[in-house]
Amino acid sequence: MRTMSPELTAWLRSRTDNSVTATRLQGDVSGRRFWRVSSGGETLILMDSGKIPIWPWLDIHELLSDHGFNVSSILECDTKKGWVLQEDLGTCRLLDVDDNLYFKYLDEAVDMIIAMQKKLDFRACSDSIAGRRSFTPAFFMAELENTLETLFFRLLEAPMEELLVLQSEMRKLCGLISDSSVFVHRDFHSANLMIHNDRITIIDWQDARFGPPAYDVVSLVRDSYRDPGLSWEDRAKKFIMAKGDMNMFQIARTACQRSLKAIGTFAMQYRKTGDSKFLGYLPRTFRYLADYSRICPQLDKLVEKTYNILDEYSGEIDLKDFRYSNIPGVREK
Repeated sequence: MRTMSPELTAWLRSRTDNSVTATRLQGDVSGRRFWRVSSGGETLILMDSGKIPIWPWLDIHELLSDHGFNVSSILECDTKKGWVLQEDLGTCRLLDVDDNLYFKYLDEAVDMIIAMQKKLDFRACSDSIAGRRSFTPAFFMAELENTLETLFFRLLEAPMEELLVLQSEMRKLCGLISDSSVFVHRDFHSANLMIHNDRITIIDWQDARFGPPAYDVVSLVRDSYRDPGLSWEDRAKKFIMAKGDMNMFQIARTACQRSLKAIGTFAMQYRKTGDSKFLGYLPRTFRYLADYSRICPQLDKLVEKTYNILDEYSGEIDLKDFRYSNIPGVREK
């Protein structure tokens, strides 16, 4: 507990006992910190949100819980300090299970997305922050500007004239994404779905908002962390049939933006932490783009331009072998 502030330590002990022990867990890059706490024969998770406001996390936790979706139970909370003592969901994520269980839970997760979109309509979300935030073409493009800046300009050192062409194609993409709007978790993938008591439990929901119906499903079936292979299209089509008012063009366009956004996030995480593990997710995610242009010819020029830049330019990192390898080259500094 030595990395815990004295104030947080005192707060924790006042709600457990003096024999409590805590092990620091790996958190995200947002600045939130987590500990697994052992007290009285049980384990709990302690979250310190740091400088990140805790109220959106609490707000959407209540929204999901009230509508029957599996989230961790909250035992204690200090909203001013941003401290939460919550149920321990264990260590098994959808990312970690074997293939048989993975595909079983993957189908359940798709069903969960459909249920969230049905139950969490505008009326249900009217009092939640999720109902007051939404994706827009400008928001989507701002995410892709980060990809252009962080990966293509700084890490690959592509020249400006190439980036301007790519930027133009990205703007076209963001204008093509469906303007239908439903509840979106925003980060619904295998690392944010815990398997606890043989059921899926959602975490990391604090950025939920309204957006395209395809957004969460493409985050799941075109996951940068774990690729379900060719079956991703079958699951996307089942989702389309369940929704009744969609097509694979919408899937491909939304997936293309989501994958390009994820690429920028991994590049940013690498630059922020220096941890090359984030670079290992780039080749797979770039390979996904070929599927999207095959399904939706409107994306041909964007994908072709992206691949041409990867084939021609390298700087701090080298992605020329992205089609065959998940290990990008990194230049010694």
